Amino acid sequence: MTALTRMRLPNGTAVLQLNPAETGLQYRDIVATRAYLQYGLTVEPGDTVVDVGANVGISSLFFHWEAPGVRVVAVEPVPLLHEALEANLREHGVDGVALRCGLASEPGTAELTYYPEVTVMTSLYGDPEHDAAVTRAFLHNSGFAPADVDDFVADRHAAETVDCELRTLSDVLADEGVGEVGLLKVNVEKAERDVLAGVAEEDWPRIRQLTMQVHDLDAGHVAAVRDELAGRGYDVAVDQDPLLAGTDIHDVFAVRR
Repeated sequence: MTALTRMRLPNGTAVLQLNPAETGLQYRDIVATRAYLQYGLTVEPGDTVVDVGANVGISSLFFHWEAPGVRVVAVEPVPLLHEALEANLREHGVDGVALRCGLASEPGTAELTYYPEVTVMTSLYGDPEHDAAVTRAFLHNSGFAPADVDDFVADRHAAETVDCELRTLSDVLADEGVGEVGLLKVNVEKAERDVLAGVAEEDWPRIRQLTMQVHDLDAGHVAAVRDELAGRGYDVAVDQDPLLAGTDIHDVFAVRR
């Protein structure tokens, strides 16, 4: 069984985490290359950031480092990841809360497909074959030799089932007393439209910016998210990480006009 261990990040911060290689990639993408703050998105002093799919908290820590007085509402349903997230927020003085739940269109319960070796791919819509193909594409695009890709991917997507409480984003905002959301970050592996469906109409004007990873399932999800956000008054940009070329994963950035 994978256990939590302590790891020192390149900036000297020590964090509790599960897989050093995975944590290193998260640091590179989130902190070093600032993947969530593209196309004019910013985090300002005093903002509330809602971090959906927080994993062990690298993104939450990044938002905390980005501007003084940022409050983080972090959402992570996997028990072991939530344990690390909660500890990391506490140890590094983040003003915020770590909620152990998933977000959906309505409250309830569900089963997550959890990958202990690739925790960032954990999903309500887990598909080991599809998810392994994404990992293969990422490694090929990163320059790994085919034999090395095969060795790395072998058994990497062995899955477990985890029970998960589901809440809506609007319920979370109400329960945590959130007024304005400076930034809503969503990275939930194919469940991103479910998260948006859980936002009540009256809450949309309170969300200033969104940064999302969107899976283009059936070649229509990205367009649907883009069109919905544009219709709600956001300027929207869609991009794709070159390392994810050939996959269905895209990044969506939205700033209220």
